[in-house]
Amino acid sequence: MRLNMVYRMAGIVGAIALDSVVRAENLALQSPPVAQIGLPVAGTAFLLWIVVGAVAAIIVLYFIVSRWVVNIGSSEIAITERRFSGRRLPAGRVFAANGEVGIQAAYLAPGLHIVPWPYVRVVSKHNFVTIASDELGVVTAADGESMPSGRIYAEDKAGEKHDNFQDPAAFLNDGGIRGKQLRFLTNGTFKIHPLLFKIEKIKKTVIPQGAIGVVTAADGVTLGQGQLLGRRVDGHDAFQKAEVFLTRGGQKGPQIEFLRPGTYNIFADMFQVELQRAITIGDDQIGMVEARDGRPMSREDVVAPTPDVGLHNSFQDAQAFLENGGFRGPQESVLRPGTYYINPYLFAVFAAPLSVIRQGEVGVLISNIGKDPSTLDAESSPSAPVESQKDASAQDPDDARVDRGVRTRHVVPDGFRGIQRNVLGPGKYNINPRAFTVIPIPTTTRSVEWGGGKTDANFDPFQVVSHDGFEMKVEVRCQYRILPENAPYVVQKLGSIADLEANVIHPQIDGIFRAQVSKSPAISYQQNRAEEQTAAERAVRDDLSAYKVEVVSVMITNIHLPEALMKTTQEKNLAEQRKSMFDAQEQSEKRRIEFQKTKSQADQQDALIKAEVGITIAKHEASQAEERARGTAAQIRLQSEADAARAKNVGDAEAAVIQSKGEAQAEAYRKQVLALTAQGVTLVEVTKAIAAAGLKITPDVVVNGSGGDGGGAGSGGLVNLLLANMLRDQRSGSVAPPTAAS
Repeated sequence: MRLNMVYRMAGIVGAIALDSVVRAENLALQSPPVAQIGLPVAGTAFLLWIVVGAVAAIIVLYFIVSRWVVNIGSSEIAITERRFSGRRLPAGRVFAANGEVGIQAAYLAPGLHIVPWPYVRVVSKHNFVTIASDELGVVTAADGESMPSGRIYAEDKAGEKHDNFQDPAAFLNDGGIRGKQLRFLTNGTFKIHPLLFKIEKIKKTVIPQGAIGVVTAADGVTLGQGQLLGRRVDGHDAFQKAEVFLTRGGQKGPQIEFLRPGTYNIFADMFQVELQRAITIGDDQIGMVEARDGRPMSREDVVAPTPDVGLHNSFQDAQAFLENGGFRGPQESVLRPGTYYINPYLFAVFAAPLSVIRQGEVGVLISNIGKDPSTLDAESSPSAPVESQKDASAQDPDDARVDRGVRTRHVVPDGFRGIQRNVLGPGKYNINPRAFTVIPIPTTTRSVEWGGGKTDANFDPFQVVSHDGFEMKVEVRCQYRILPENAPYVVQKLGSIADLEANVIHPQIDGIFRAQVSKSPAISYQQNRAEEQTAAERAVRDDLSAYKVEVVSVMITNIHLPEALMKTTQEKNLAEQRKSMFDAQEQSEKRRIEFQKTKSQADQQDALIKAEVGITIAKHEASQAEERARGTAAQIRLQSEADAARAKNVGDAEAAVIQSKGEAQAEAYRKQVLALTAQGVTLVEVTKAIAAAGLKITPDVVVNGSGGDGGGAGSGGLVNLLLANMLRDQRSGSVAPPTAAS
């Protein structure tokens, strides 16, 4: 470029000189001859040569000056080359760091420089390298010492001496290594030798909020046997100082450390950064953690004991977790609601719901961790609450054996494996379901129905057979509750409320009612319902107390008898109602008779006053009528009882009627005997029989033919006979001719 400028200037100067010569010749032709003015021709030619020589001198001078004096712009550097004389480059070197022949490592900074041309020449000029605020400049050196065996990226042995690669000679003289450099350029403007250092611009590493950057190193010490992650080294400033990472023993592969949200100056070729979501545990969740590295778990453990969470900051400091003896596998500790920055290469986190114990419940814990319960001695073994224990003699022998041995090691205090004696009250708990199983046990009163109710556990009505062979259905409701201190023992014996109701309460109450109904006739069982219910409740309470269940009540809600038996019972009840009605009518009739007797006595007061004998006779007649009325009433009552009995049992009804009539007739005879004497009763009955048969034992008319008055008397009797016959014929509706009597 400079040479072309010189040529252009020489051309311009030559053109000016030629133009001057032409002008001089023209002037000579137009002017008088030289001889006329006294000037020699030789002088003109000499003047022309002087002009030409001056121009040539100027050209040469400019060419030399342009080679020796070089002006470098304010934002430029110049690359130079030494030629012809000087030491030769060392073997393997490309750029001259100490004045050797060749492209020089040192460059010309901005300003005016004197260059000893032709021994040194300016090869090219280059602008400064500018790295933006969101960029990094990755440097690749074209010269330097050879890369150590096994290394991919060059360490910066020269350190700060080369001033971020702006002093190439210092880089080469102080042990700079050829290849891609671990040190990079951050934002700013740099004077970089472009032939020695190739600059590749990359974006900075940005970790957004709610994420982490997990790092994999492409270079470093090989991981040890069984090691999953590279251990932590100090001083590399979150992987921003790659050379420190390597010099202090950083390992190749996935790293135990990670990047939190922010912007980092990371050499992306050396450290590959993968974005992962931060672990977020919701308000009603916990985080179950599983470690992929650490000491091996014990064979007996289901979950591994976790070092104090304060030491490793809730698994966010993985190196501290391992250094404090963390175990591989599921962890006992859990993550509470919040956001955690956890290395997914070491820990897997699974969200699980909180353990919620509702109002009216307790939570029974079954611990999968802790000491072996077989180490508990008899003194330290927990026992059931005193108030809920049964008498030992009433227990099943198998239960008693379990109480003395195995069960005391199943319900255990804190720190032992098994069913925990202490229960959880209502609330929310951060409990690891791998370490503890929580079984909710309701402590409120629950109902179990046999009859199609709307409770959680319903069964069909009991199909039972009574003592007298009738099939019947019994609907029952049982109410029970479990005290909080008894809940662990219910779980220990049964497992859950569903098992309690299905495997204990249902078969126990079924057996109790079957046994009770089989001992009682169907009608009697219904009639004695209250007593049967009390007896059943007592039996159920005794049986369920062995399972630490408190019975509140047992109620017989309905009894379904056979239809035929119900019909018979209804008929019996109707007969009894009729009997009651008839008894009431009997009493009414008795009172009416007494009233009539009193009324008759009042009506006959005048006659009684007139004749005492008439009173006595009237009294006997009234007594006789009263006794007959009583006999009639008794007969009606007995007839009613016979009708009622016939409704109850048709076969026995007729016998009851006959018996009732006989008893009534005997009662009448007894009362007649008392009133008329035996002879009088006999006479009355004979008279009734003759009257019923229509027999005549006396003549309708008695004609008496004798008289003290002679013939007059005889004629009167004849007249009476005739009148009697006429009266009889008149009553029969016809009048017969008079007849003569002898």
